[in-house]
Amino acid sequence: MKHPLGCQRIASRTYFTIYAPYAKIVRLTFFDHCEDKIPKEIVPMRAIGEGYWEYSDIKTFHDMYYAYMIDDKKIFIPDPYSYSVSNVNDFNQEAKTYIHHSHFDWENDRFTAPKDPRDIVMYECHIRDLTVHPSADTSFPGTYTGVKDKIDYLLDLGVNAVEFMPLMKYANIEPPFQEKAGEVFNYWNPYAYNYWGYMTSFFFAPENTYSEKGQRTKNTWCDPRGAEIEELKSLIKALHNAGISVIMDVVFNHISQYNQNPLRTIAEDQYILPHNNTSGCGNDTRSESPIMRQLIVNSVEYWMKEFHIDGFRFDLAGVLDDETLNAVIKTAYRINPHAIIVGEPWGKRYFPQQMSDMGWGIWNDVFRNGVKGENPTDRRGYIFGRWDNDLHPDNFLKLLTGSLQQDGGLVKNSKYTLNYLESHDGYTLGDFIRIAVRKPGKTVIPEHDIHVKLSKEEEKYHRLAAFILACSQGIMMIHAGQEYARSKVIAPVPGIIEARVDELDKDSYAKDNETNYMNFQDVETNRSLYNYYQQLLCLRKIFPELRAAERKHIYTLHAKGSEFGLGYYVNSPFRHCVVLINTSADKTAKFSLPESKWDVYATLEYASRESREEHISGTIILEPRSVRLLIKKK
Repeated sequence: MKHPLGCQRIASRTYFTIYAPYAKIVRLTFFDHCEDKIPKEIVPMRAIGEGYWEYSDIKTFHDMYYAYMIDDKKIFIPDPYSYSVSNVNDFNQEAKTYIHHSHFDWENDRFTAPKDPRDIVMYECHIRDLTVHPSADTSFPGTYTGVKDKIDYLLDLGVNAVEFMPLMKYANIEPPFQEKAGEVFNYWNPYAYNYWGYMTSFFFAPENTYSEKGQRTKNTWCDPRGAEIEELKSLIKALHNAGISVIMDVVFNHISQYNQNPLRTIAEDQYILPHNNTSGCGNDTRSESPIMRQLIVNSVEYWMKEFHIDGFRFDLAGVLDDETLNAVIKTAYRINPHAIIVGEPWGKRYFPQQMSDMGWGIWNDVFRNGVKGENPTDRRGYIFGRWDNDLHPDNFLKLLTGSLQQDGGLVKNSKYTLNYLESHDGYTLGDFIRIAVRKPGKTVIPEHDIHVKLSKEEEKYHRLAAFILACSQGIMMIHAGQEYARSKVIAPVPGIIEARVDELDKDSYAKDNETNYMNFQDVETNRSLYNYYQQLLCLRKIFPELRAAERKHIYTLHAKGSEFGLGYYVNSPFRHCVVLINTSADKTAKFSLPESKWDVYATLEYASRESREEHISGTIILEPRSVRLLIKKK
């Protein structure tokens, strides 16, 4: 029986195992330094059947580098199962695998994901965004270690889960602008950079440039020698100690079209579909291939066991086949029955209902578009007092009550809907509202503080959106900076011709600059909005009926006088809750209250742990663009 793929220490021997089905000869090469051109040692590997090759030795090989040579190819191929990678910072990404021996002490660290995923409030963020701006005041900007300095911020806001944008080693550098690399001509990216990380190159190795010892300078080796492993583990442990779950955004659906990815070099037709582009990025992976499926499942298992990852968000899950998706769920739940597994239900196909039936959580784009709209100029949504995309009062209400299939929605249970209004893709919610409200040509104001500062009208839309999100059944996610109306104004960069400088950016994936960096001074600029989010998250925590009520206890409510006057009533075994919303610009909404003696815990002006108005009965009239949260304790 073959040993697990990659480099493994088993029973006092070190095994190197690789799948190379078309090779006639495979040699294993060792190096003392990553930049060495001549191997210190070359040893032959033996074919063990079914396309697998193996070499074993009693040596540990700790702190050495290795790569494979196949047949007469004059290139060194890093291990597809590399746990630590050292690479050249250019678009070719020449790399070697580093053999790191981890002594990390997890102490009593355990998974922190709750039994019910609806109990989490997820915060989607990027390592550098969160830590690199001077206002972040971090000890090691742009690193795993630097994120530790923002844990108090996360706790103060009230989130209890972070979803990190890609942490797996990725192809961060693209070919120079307007130059060709193989069959690819870079006509689209003047920055020649992939900042967000949605271009995985090694599915078992942490991104090494996020290490304190990482190197970002182009055309130099990034060689942290396993420090990236220890630092990421230390960050996860610190987040767990603070009660914060860690979710990884993972990209298994495609790989780069031009870097020296070992999957392309060793067995391209087994791992990828080089001429398929349902991902929109080229080089779709071939998940239906047993060896690629094995890699995906092994990767999920490795990150959970080795890094104590609490869950995953799968980018473009629709590109992957059903057998692979089922295998992921089965593997994850075997390791941690409460693992958080969600994905985008699109890419090649749109199949949210099927994903839910398979046990996957989904990014609910119908909720996102229904609440805020698809376009800030001509496709605005409910918060603006409009219906879009075939929505109307009856079918919009299902978004608030869990998007359940029994109501014509997407999921079989509200624990499978991840509700959100903003993510890394598209305009920030702050900029969406700025474009919708401000006069054309005056959307971006040159003075930063004045630009970021919300008008009363703008903040009202933000509060409507925040209230709806916090009071909707399902998992809640906010994107980093949503709590203070983050704005992404395209910053000028010396040496780069950018036609849209000083405009708002809805696709900032390439920009490692202040376009993306979080300016925490903006929290103070829009402190009242931040405080409102903070208070709403507190209410969502103490009143579980706002996130996880059983459908049999939920009753929908329509108002008289305004088609945008909607809400729902929860009659749970512990308390009664009423959520009321009116987004009309000019019409009042009259609701008949079930029962009597309700206490008010939230309006558009405040949200509070203690009621401020008490014993309301009969009917309640909501002014245009207003909300109420009513609670009656049993």
